Amino acid sequence: MVEDKGMRLNKFYYLLKPFIPWRIRIAMRRLRARHWQTTYADVWPIDQRAGAVPNGWPGWPEGKRFGLIWTHDVEGNKGLARVEQLMNLEVKYGFRSSFNFVPEGEYCLPETLRQTVERNGFEVGVHGLEHDGKLYDSKVKFASKAARISKYVQVWNASGFRSPMMQHRLAWLHQLGVEYDASTFDTDPFEPEPDGVGTIFPFWVPGPQGSGYVELPYTLPQDFTLFSVLRERNLNIWK
Repeated sequence: MVEDKGMRLNKFYYLLKPFIPWRIRIAMRRLRARHWQTTYADVWPIDQRAGAVPNGWPGWPEGKRFGLIWTHDVEGNKGLARVEQLMNLEVKYGFRSSFNFVPEGEYCLPETLRQTVERNGFEVGVHGLEHDGKLYDSKVKFASKAARISKYVQVWNASGFRSPMMQHRLAWLHQLGVEYDASTFDTDPFEPEPDGVGTIFPFWVPGPQGSGYVELPYTLPQDFTLFSVLRERNLNIWK
């Protein structure tokens, strides 16, 4: 497969990322974001075409009007320390979400915390292997990492997976043995790989010998994009 310019730039960026101060990285993202906001104003934050009902869509279970998926990617020690606080807040308001943990990143997920999350009716998902943007550098490297990811899927009793930085190679993920992936979006030009799937609906990604998994694209801009990159001060875009 021939890499496009964007993929090569991403590889170069993640190679240098550990050496670039955070303030410079966020300044670079803000500069690019201002350009993207104008360029993609016709498809962001809403791409009207993404709402088209797919052919053969059977409807939501039990005749529901929509499905809500609420997820949190836990990417560092600070985030890990806030999991129980956030979980208790959601319990207070009657929500149950999915917490996606990085298996071999900055922290080690305590078994007691994983059990607490599950005991309270929340879901545990796997968020890559390391959070370094290099998961899909090559098929050979991915195969090696996929074997380790699969072990965490089994040990954590996880059903779902999400790639760091929303990078995605859907055809490769069959190696993980998950029921669903949530590494795509309907439209989001601010991501490192901005190619959206163009739908807000779940879809099946077929694999070999009748296998496969469900892809669950996210449909609202990420909180980091809104409040840290674009520096929004209200919820109007989400609304």
